[in-house]
Amino acid sequence: MARVSLASLRTRLLLLVLLAALPALVLTLSTNLEERQLRKALVHEDAMRLSRLVSADYERLIEEARQLVVSLARLPAVRERHRTACHALFTELLTQHASYANLGVIDAEGQVLCSALPLTDQVSLDDRVYFRRAVETRDFAVGEYQVGRITRKATVNFGYPVLDDAGQLRAVVFAALDLAWLKALASQAGLPPGAMLTVIDRHGTILARYPDEGTWMGQRMPEPLVVQAMLAHQGNGTIDAPGTDGIPRLFSFAPFGSAVHSANAYVSVGIPAAVAFAGINQRLARNMATLGLVAGLALVAAWLGGNLCIVRQIQTLVGATQRVAAGELGVRSGLPQGQGELHQLASAFDQMAASLDQAHARRRLEEELRRKNSQLEQQNLAMQEANRLKTEFVSMVSHELRTPLTSIHGYADLLLEDQQITGPERESLTIVKKNADRLLGLINDLLDLSRIEAGRVDLHCTSVDLAQLIAEVAGALRPLLDAKRQRLRFDLGEALPAVWADPDRVTQILMNLISNAHKYTWIEGSITVAARREDGCVRVDVSDTGIGLSPEEQAHLFTQFFRAHDRSPHAGGGTGLGLVITRVLVELHGGRITVSSAPGQGATFRFTLPVLAGAGG
Repeated sequence: MARVSLASLRTRLLLLVLLAALPALVLTLSTNLEERQLRKALVHEDAMRLSRLVSADYERLIEEARQLVVSLARLPAVRERHRTACHALFTELLTQHASYANLGVIDAEGQVLCSALPLTDQVSLDDRVYFRRAVETRDFAVGEYQVGRITRKATVNFGYPVLDDAGQLRAVVFAALDLAWLKALASQAGLPPGAMLTVIDRHGTILARYPDEGTWMGQRMPEPLVVQAMLAHQGNGTIDAPGTDGIPRLFSFAPFGSAVHSANAYVSVGIPAAVAFAGINQRLARNMATLGLVAGLALVAAWLGGNLCIVRQIQTLVGATQRVAAGELGVRSGLPQGQGELHQLASAFDQMAASLDQAHARRRLEEELRRKNSQLEQQNLAMQEANRLKTEFVSMVSHELRTPLTSIHGYADLLLEDQQITGPERESLTIVKKNADRLLGLINDLLDLSRIEAGRVDLHCTSVDLAQLIAEVAGALRPLLDAKRQRLRFDLGEALPAVWADPDRVTQILMNLISNAHKYTWIEGSITVAARREDGCVRVDVSDTGIGLSPEEQAHLFTQFFRAHDRSPHAGGGTGLGLVITRVLVELHGGRITVSSAPGQGATFRFTLPVLAGAGG
């Protein structure tokens, strides 16, 4: 009977131990299921990140291509359609831009004029989408993905029109971006083993595939479920589907490019499910083995009260899991660290909860960054619009003021020519004329500044004899210099080479600098104009013996409406715009302007102009 009671007790104890182990089993399985769901979401998120990375890199390449073709369209060899010079230039450029398969020019009829790659026969590209778009829009155009007739490679081509002065189309510059950059990007992205990256066009044809297990280029993507999902969504999405080898994969896909260039191609990333869940499956096997070991030990040592300790720890983990599932991501198990199986399970749970908490914090931070970036973009657009309106307003007001001021100035001149007007009347008319001159100068400066800000300043460059131009400007300013008995000296060297410049704008630069030196130089002072050839340019120095400039004044010297505070009592009025306009005009010629000065020691303004190609000196 005792044996029966003992056996019954042991049986109940074993059943109690087994029942106590059941929650641990349930917890292990539920945790594994949650981990699988979480891992699946993280795999999709990582794949989407790679898809967005590919798309973002493509947008960067589009912008680089736009800058390249716009620059090429302005080259003389392209505008004048010189085949030999164009071919040599593009061949050299192609060696410097490894991401491009070819560069070239197409005439208005669609025939290739020149190409970085040699042409064995006449090639017509009048049916290409980028050529038609460039011809129709007269602007930068992005074509569809294609296999080039010259390169025989998978490329996406960009075009930009070359227009003559009358706005008529002369040619289209094109650049063919080699899709091989996708393979390089994929190889650097750290894809897990067995993962694949595929780019298809809007018809489902493969443009690039990594790793390239065969001749996939130009074939239909062999995963029909993925193709259908990509073409149906035309946006970001995910799908679980088998690959060509029958292995289940987690696929994510996204449009290839921004909204402007989307719907032409899509990029997908497929990661094997076995690779994605390998760690989770290992943890499940380990946890199940641990649970079995714990249950066996508990059956042997049930009389030691292990069942109660196990149940309490399991209940703690279940409570923490439920709170995490309810959204309390900061919850931890609170169990002490140890080497036991349940302690390891608690540690794994805490690590999982910490990872969830960190991922949630990252998402919130990314959302905040996106919101702030959007605000900054809106503010930047508002500032640009305000600046445009200001420029238009200044230009309109200046035009409206110049007409009546010109009339006032003209009538004042006519009245001053009348010899019968003398005394106070002539003095008043002189004041009127002088102030009208100042206002006209201010209005002309404002008009120049508004044209500069609007980008409407065009240079008409030609060969310029700088020595002769300096002499003409000096002659025009001689009455001003004589009024203050100032000496004008020249140091022009023995033989100055001709410069490539706009003579009217160079005259404006010299007038501004010499008149500025005149204003801030004392009576009977000295002004020196020197010119020397220097490193492929001609450097012109305008020096004076005037009041000089402090370091603080030099820092603001080329700022709009800035005028030195410590001016000579005999200095005439200024608009504060002459030096700003002078700096812009010098830089438009490709030169630089600098100033060196100290208070009471005069000032020297230096600027450079490019030497005419082939000029001696």
